[in-house]
Amino acid sequence: EIFLHSSNIGAVQIVEKIGITAQREFLGKLGLLKQTSIEIPEVGKPMIPADWQEISMMTVSYGHGISVNAVQLASAAASVLNGGTLVTPTLIKRDPSIPLPQTRVISEHASNVMRQLFRVVVTAGTGKSANVPGYVVGGKTGTAHKQEGKGYADKKYRGFFVGMAPIEQPRIVVAVMIDEPSNGKYFGGDVAAPVFSATVQQTLR
Repeated sequence: EIFLHSSNIGAVQIVEKIGITAQREFLGKLGLLKQTSIEIPEVGKPMIPADWQEISMMTVSYGHGISVNAVQLASAAASVLNGGTLVTPTLIKRDPSIPLPQTRVISEHASNVMRQLFRVVVTAGTGKSANVPGYVVGGKTGTAHKQEGKGYADKKYRGFFVGMAPIEQPRIVVAVMIDEPSNGKYFGGDVAAPVFSATVQQTLR
């Protein structure tokens, strides 16, 4: 239910059981604490807390106090959902005959559970508008205040959706970020999830 309804309070309660060290180690495994290795210099470094104390641990658990780019978001999601092995993003076509190194970030069982959670977000949670007729997809919504100066802007938002398809054996991952939506809506489920749906419908076809 915490995942289904994007509960910040629930996320904090979970991370309090895990602790700062395990949180940082896990985010590091997913490549979210350093600049991505993708082959273009314009992809910036993530913004992370300079002093990772308990309050940082709590805010990071629901996506505040840390900022990553869409490439990192997509590759982290792929790593969690593909059976639990690290995906390194690249723009260069790989030779399919050369096996990729298998760095495990979570267990295969945990990855299967995460795919089920991503699915239920689309069927019964905040991501219903990400649904794709004829395909079984899953994903997760996100909504964030934009950082401005030394704090957060009052009425400026980014809406997110990251998802994969098909759920049983993921082939594609799509990360959508809508910067300052202007139609009066700003939640990720309202502004980013429909873009995921339209993109995935065409891609899978």
